[in-house]
Amino acid sequence: MGMCAEIIAIGPFSTRVAEFLDYRSDLYAATAEGSMISRRLFGISEGSSLSREFAELLGIKDPWDFNQHKIENEKINFAGLKNFGEVYDHYADDVVALEVLADSGFELHFRPEG
Repeated sequence: MGMCAEIIAIGPFSTRVAEFLDYRSDLYAATAEGSMISRRLFGISEGSSLSREFAELLGIKDPWDFNQHKIENEKINFAGLKNFGEVYDHYADDVVALEVLADSGFELHFRPEG
């Protein structure tokens, strides 16, 4: 099985991000602007090679160095992630969501497993 990987995004709710969250937009109708919410992204389960490739696109050199798990948004290779989403098209929506959430002030955390 190897290593799996995901991102946990935590940040302020806004109508701008509603369509990029875990649930249908209408379920956020009563959510106040600025409320802290979370979103899980990617859920890569194909194994270590893909998870390491993904981590590198996030600016993480060693996926098991816990000091690197809070992602520095300016280190994210968004062009590389867009290509990643084209090659692995089942992650394409998460690539778009990640860019919107990062741009909206969400804090991003890398989470390996395995």
